[in-house]
Amino acid sequence: MNKDAALTVAPNDWDWTGFLQNGSDIGVSAWMEETELRDRSGDVAELRWLLRGIRDRLALYRDAFPDHRFERELEAAFARQAYGLEERAQGYEGRPETCDWDAYLTLKYEIRLLYKQLGAIVAGSDWQSPCKTWGGPDTDFAEEVGFVQEEQGTYERGYGSEAVKAYEEASLDAFYPMSGQTRERSVRFLTTSGMKALELALVAYKSTTREALPFYIQEGFYGEGIELTNTLLNDPLELDVAGLYAKVEANAPVGGLLVDPGVCWPVRPAVDLARLFEGLSRHRQEQPLYVIVDRTLTSVANPLFAKYADRLPSHVVLVSVESGIKHMQYGFDLANAGFLVATGRALEAAERREQWVTLLALLDAGADPVAVRQLPAPDLQRVIARLSRLNRNACWMDAFLGHAVREEKVSVYFRSVDPSPDYKLDGREWIGPLFYIQFPGYRSVAQYQSWIDSFVVSAPAEEHFVSGGSFGFDTFRMNVVSDADGTEAALRVSVGRDPFVRMLSKLRYMYGRM
Repeated sequence: MNKDAALTVAPNDWDWTGFLQNGSDIGVSAWMEETELRDRSGDVAELRWLLRGIRDRLALYRDAFPDHRFERELEAAFARQAYGLEERAQGYEGRPETCDWDAYLTLKYEIRLLYKQLGAIVAGSDWQSPCKTWGGPDTDFAEEVGFVQEEQGTYERGYGSEAVKAYEEASLDAFYPMSGQTRERSVRFLTTSGMKALELALVAYKSTTREALPFYIQEGFYGEGIELTNTLLNDPLELDVAGLYAKVEANAPVGGLLVDPGVCWPVRPAVDLARLFEGLSRHRQEQPLYVIVDRTLTSVANPLFAKYADRLPSHVVLVSVESGIKHMQYGFDLANAGFLVATGRALEAAERREQWVTLLALLDAGADPVAVRQLPAPDLQRVIARLSRLNRNACWMDAFLGHAVREEKVSVYFRSVDPSPDYKLDGREWIGPLFYIQFPGYRSVAQYQSWIDSFVVSAPAEEHFVSGGSFGFDTFRMNVVSDADGTEAALRVSVGRDPFVRMLSKLRYMYGRM
């Protein structure tokens, strides 16, 4: 069997005209059925894995309250609920063909509810400034016994939670590969959001450099990021990517760069990280140069620390910021979170790294322990499996939109990540799940929103079309995007993880409504 049977026919070689105009018969062939069945088997495997995480949460709760009758009864109630969900998942395991998209989403969202509830209950009794008492000889106590608990001698707002630190280390080890040398001169944080990670990066830059040299924002960086940068820094300048390359390659004085290898709306050229870091490897100056990369759109397909960190000159500090809710929560959309990783020779000294910890506490940027308790365990291979299917569906969406342009159903469309050998996932170039689409005759936000509302209301329930923002989830989502003054609008689509035949069904339905 091929690793991806859907590649038996490449998306651009598919007979789109025949498929889209063939009435209600989708014409499922043997290789399509094989791909669909393997997708459903993968969904069942994900459900079983997520339920094992519920068992771990139940064990944690049970150990925290070994002698409390109310908590033990509550744990037993949750265990009964988990057992019922496990029975349903086990039934699908023997017959994965019965786990259609509706059944998968229904069971998964019941599992999601358990993660939310158990995480909140486990963390609900935590003290914000917990301590350990030493009044007796017995120090072998349960994790939660009122005045004495697992979180010892910490101040949770000040980066004290042991639960946060443990999850932080596990997730950053999984999602941000780097050499041992790079790791020794790095700081790595789980933050309350991706925007808070960016705020921490900008404040660290500002406090370290005193803004002695110019700071440049890539033209086309997302609007909230530009607003935050303009709020925190003195006179940052926007430059297109050609201007950024020119500054670096001419060895011009640069204090900082804020860049994104993905594409936001309104569309402007994305930065070519390979070219940028090639120029930075030859750049020389005495003052520090901070390069802040938003990795959200390229995610784990972009191992920038493994590729670039060890090549950087001593004055360059490489910082990655990323939303932790888009691709890293297995489609659960459980809790706001973000990631920040920074490295450079300027961080070799422990006191320099400690300055970042101090800023994290001052900005109250560390992740909330309640949120961390609700998150499934970080698992790179699980994330890659999810994103690989997202990417496959995105490749079919890409070919579909190309056909729609030729048919004049669509005026123009843009991917969120341009195909490049620099961003690969599971052997395939990563193009991201987002698309920006403009229809003939559509200009305003109101026009696109009206189209979305009508589309979602009339769509069959089993198709699971969603009117809503964000991306990286299981469902196919649509929302309107526009420039700052609302004059340049578009439909933004985030493809989901639909099994292959279901995805083709969605594309056919969408074509009929264009």
